[in-house]
Amino acid sequence: MKKMEIVCCMCGDVGFSDKLFRCSNCRNRFQHSYCSNYYRENAAPIEICDWCQCEDQRNSSSSSRSGYSGGKIRPHYGGEAAEKVAGKSQSPRTTTRRYKLLKDVMC
Repeated sequence: MKKMEIVCCMCGDVGFSDKLFRCSNCRNRFQHSYCSNYYRENAAPIEICDWCQCEDQRNSSSSSRSGYSGGKIRPHYGGEAAEKVAGKSQSPRTTTRRYKLLKDVMC
């Protein structure tokens, strides 16, 4: 029977086994340190997977937000800026974003 290899939860590959760590928070995910969105080469070793770090950030950001007063929010449609745009007719043509092709960039 074939031995089951541990793979990274981010890339799904075995990769470098010495860079693979088990999340110390959830204890059920393995991840390469270099696959982390929070990877820094000179920083201390990462011990928490991206899912747990994201969840921690989400929980801390929601608790640090200022409380909403509950008053009605009115949209701001703009004063002078709206008047200037109203006097100017807009073009029926939509603007398209121009991209360079790879062959034009390569020397």
